[in-house]
Amino acid sequence: MTRMHFGTPQGSRRPGFALLDVVIAGVILAIGLATIFSITSKSLTLQRDGEVRVMAAGMLDNILSEVLLEGPADYTNLHSSSGRGEFPYEEFEFRVQISDPGVGEPYQVMATVTHDTGRSFECETLIAGKLGEEPDPIRQPQEPIDREARYEEAFDL
Repeated sequence: MTRMHFGTPQGSRRPGFALLDVVIAGVILAIGLATIFSITSKSLTLQRDGEVRVMAAGMLDNILSEVLLEGPADYTNLHSSSGRGEFPYEEFEFRVQISDPGVGEPYQVMATVTHDTGRSFECETLIAGKLGEEPDPIRQPQEPIDREARYEEAFDL
């Protein structure tokens, strides 16, 4: 008489093997989820940092455009040199410093923007003063500015 076995073959039966598989799969899943949450958190932090930088650059651009439009000599008479930003820059404070080097030389303009988190951004430039009674004279440098070369010099350090 022969014996018949139904189900699993006799050699492949290992007690507790399925439980061990589940535990290992759970550990691998936990490591994967922890990695995904960590990457997501880091990406959200970097995104917020990027938003702050873009807003700061926009505010600096607006401030320096106003100085250029009004003229560096008249800017301090028409606008505050420090204060809190208006919409959409409510999270920022600003400070503008304009120094007059003398007759015929460009004004040195330094704009600083500080976010509520304490991060500070600044931009320094030279702006020629308005000459004569013309309401909006054309102010341009004597030599053309090679912006690409200046950019490469700044980052070749």
